[in-house]
Amino acid sequence: MTAELIIETIQKDLPYGSDQRQRLDLYFPVEPNGALLLDIHGGGWWQGDKAKEAAFATRLADAGYLVAVPNYRFADGQAGRNLYPTQVEDVRAALAWLRNGDLEFSRDRIGAIGGSTGGNLALELAIAEGLPAASWSGLLDLAGFIAKYGDADPHKVDINPDAPSDQIDQGGWDPGYYKWLVFNLLGPSLDNLDAATPVRRISATTGPCLFANSLEELVPPEESLTAAQALVGAGVPARVLLFEGRRHAAAYLDDALVETLRFFAHYLGVQAPA
Repeated sequence: MTAELIIETIQKDLPYGSDQRQRLDLYFPVEPNGALLLDIHGGGWWQGDKAKEAAFATRLADAGYLVAVPNYRFADGQAGRNLYPTQVEDVRAALAWLRNGDLEFSRDRIGAIGGSTGGNLALELAIAEGLPAASWSGLLDLAGFIAKYGDADPHKVDINPDAPSDQIDQGGWDPGYYKWLVFNLLGPSLDNLDAATPVRRISATTGPCLFANSLEELVPPEESLTAAQALVGAGVPARVLLFEGRRHAAAYLDDALVETLRFFAHYLGVQAPA
């Protein structure tokens, strides 16, 4: 489904830091509801771009949200550059820049959403900042994955940088690629594996979360269930959406969007879409 562009304006490449990757785009709604959503792109922590979120950010802005779409620095495990927690630091810096600026939105009505590794970073913001977050196909239990599938042979997947998000990582279960992503994020020693595993840091101060996953996709659905169980154990509300097939993140947008918007409407205190 193609969304009609009805948002008022877009501002691109606004710097929230000194690095060239520390830039964000803003999508302004015609009828603002007073809330802000950070829409965080995926790409395995090593590729991707905020421009690919344009259609999705437009859908969120059409629902009344001011939408900020940040880029962040890419990890390179072989070179030892921008390893974890660089990407978490960047999205938190983007959030601080937004909070401290003069944009018109309620500072207590902020949420985070992302797919794949964007879903990982959305949960990181829920943990660090207490924001309500929606994580679609988020890589959430890195240590649990390595413990269970550590024998997989790691391999990189070559991805067309111009491919639409809903056509990326749609091949289904691929433990070798998931393992490569973890090593690329952390470096070959995996010294920060436990620290980089967000499900192990969920607490009573974590924001409520919605998790979505397909049953046979790149990210095992049990990661969403593990995260939801950890939240419930900490006394924090959680919702889980599970879909059939191999669809990863943006590929199930039309099935997940309505419930996701209802989730944010509830926890950000705005009117839900009809």
